[in-house]
Amino acid sequence: MLNDAEKKLIQHSWRLVVPIKDTAADLFYRRLFELKPAYQQLFKGDLATQKRKLIAMLGFIVKSLDWPDAAWRDNVAEEDDLFLVVLALGRRHSELYSVPDAAYATVGDALLWTLDYGLGKEFTPAVRAAWTKVYGLVSTAMKMGRLSVQPPAASDAIVRSVVAGSEVEPS
Repeated sequence: MLNDAEKKLIQHSWRLVVPIKDTAADLFYRRLFELKPAYQQLFKGDLATQKRKLIAMLGFIVKSLDWPDAAWRDNVAEEDDLFLVVLALGRRHSELYSVPDAAYATVGDALLWTLDYGLGKEFTPAVRAAWTKVYGLVSTAMKMGRLSVQPPAASDAIVRSVVAGSEVEPS
């Protein structure tokens, strides 16, 4: 799990990304395709839509860091629990796109490169470590999603909403 200092670093750095989110998404996909040109075939549709999906999901993840441990049991609907949403996202990536586990490392590399390039001196070693940790947690949960039973319908609905390109706010 992330400690409070790591959460604050991620949230602060994300606030710096939001004003340049379109550029960040462009940089991310450019870097991803430099690292693995074959991945371009996975994005045959409108890449602008995919970029919005990426930013929306990253925003959802960052906003979810504010939830206190186990808060979903009391105040947050179960379907909004970050872990369940990410499981559903992983299942979707596996079922619809046949994303192999090895792809997550490349995506992580592209994400960290994008943050480094976009944030410059604000991307300190501590910020890098925090983003590396949160991405590791998210990618592990996504890989688990491939093996999971069907997630709660509402969690899957959140993922469908995000991948449809709409903004999603945690409850």
